[in-house]
Amino acid sequence: MDDIGAGFRQAMRRLAATVNVITIADKDDFMGMTATAVCSLSADPASLLVCVNQSASMHDALTQASHFCVNVLHHDQIDIAMNFSNSKLRDVRFQSGDWVKHESGPPYLRDAQVSLICERSQLITFATHSVCIGTVTAIHNREQIDPLIYLDGQFASLTGA
Repeated sequence: MDDIGAGFRQAMRRLAATVNVITIADKDDFMGMTATAVCSLSADPASLLVCVNQSASMHDALTQASHFCVNVLHHDQIDIAMNFSNSKLRDVRFQSGDWVKHESGPPYLRDAQVSLICERSQLITFATHSVCIGTVTAIHNREQIDPLIYLDGQFASLTGA
């Protein structure tokens, strides 16, 4: 099984993924985390799934939240990706970037590649992770298309910028 686990980790380094910041509002506090385990689920209804490790500090609040936001980062937002992946910066994460509170609760990044506000529809537990399925209720797009990509342990851009 160790060979499969190590091989799987190496295989996933070869799977390019957009870099996202998942956000929620927990009472009066904003919470967020960097994630690549996000994908579309259905167009009808428009829905996404977000996978989060049960050991993540935001796990319990995310699985209890009625709404969450998937902020797909633009290639010029590496600093935001780094801030939201560093637990030492938890208290200052929302100080970088132009964050706006959506009427349904979660904050969204005004100049993200795209921000998708979702209402949590279903929660599935699998092994070490929880899969949050969300129905998209609002979308905020950035005109220029150049998402931040994560591949082989490094940030990249589709345009090479």
